Amino acid sequence: MTTKEAKRQRFWNGIAIVLYGVLLPLCCLLMIVGETIPYPLLLFWFALPYIEQSGMEYARRKEVKR
Repeated sequence: MTTKEAKRQRFWNGIAIVLYGVLLPLCCLLMIVGETIPYPLLLFWFALPYIEQSGMEYARRKEVKR
């Protein structure tokens, strides 16, 4: 893995930690209290692995062109 790919992977890992480790439990607590379900955020949680995969593939293809 090149250094740019490693940086990109660290970025995606950081995003995943914030979304799944901080926002998901916070939203679950808010739903228990009686707030509305955050549908756009819920959709993003399910889409994040696919977004990450396409971003990493794009970075790999860009590196191969060089």
